[in-house]
Amino acid sequence: MKKFLLIIMILLFIFNISFGAKKNINKSTTVNKPVVERLKNIRRITADFIQTTKIKNFNEETYKGKLYLIAGEKALWDYNYPYKQYYLFDKKGMEYYDSSTNQVIVQNKNSSREANIILTVLFNFKEIENNFDIVVNGKSQIQLKPKQDIGLKYIILIVDSKNNIKGIHSEDINGNISEIEFNNVEINKDINLDVFKVKHPADAQIFNY
Repeated sequence: MKKFLLIIMILLFIFNISFGAKKNINKSTTVNKPVVERLKNIRRITADFIQTTKIKNFNEETYKGKLYLIAGEKALWDYNYPYKQYYLFDKKGMEYYDSSTNQVIVQNKNSSREANIILTVLFNFKEIENNFDIVVNGKSQIQLKPKQDIGLKYIILIVDSKNNIKGIHSEDINGNISEIEFNNVEINKDINLDVFKVKHPADAQIFNY
């Protein structure tokens, strides 16, 4: 579940930066307007990714796959390396499939703190604006810092000279780190909704929470 929490962090940052930037900036927030304005206009994202997780007392692990995002509706992290797995988020909650165990975890939006965090980010942006500070570090990094304890130290978005998303770094309160590099990023281009119709094997063991 540690990797699940790191995925939550990553999605938190994508959704929150895209839609949660404040119009009335408080004293603790520094904003680079061109960067934030571009990110606020993101409605859809498609990208290849390489994710490295550094979890305490575990070996460093690398994962690869593709991200599909329709903000406010759906998000799919579709892993193809080192084995098939996916995280599917929608308005109902989250579904996670792991082919290495042939298990499915289904979380209703009201059943867990983690699911509530991501779904709040997805569908209640006004509330999110009250929970995070956005700090721009130079021209290439934007930091999201929680105002309350939700298990995160920080999330950093890496952008290029054109304010395109190139990567995301995050760390939780236990020192677990996730680093993601994005390639072949497409912003606001049409996404075939069929990509979200992921299916797990009929004999998979299902856990509902």
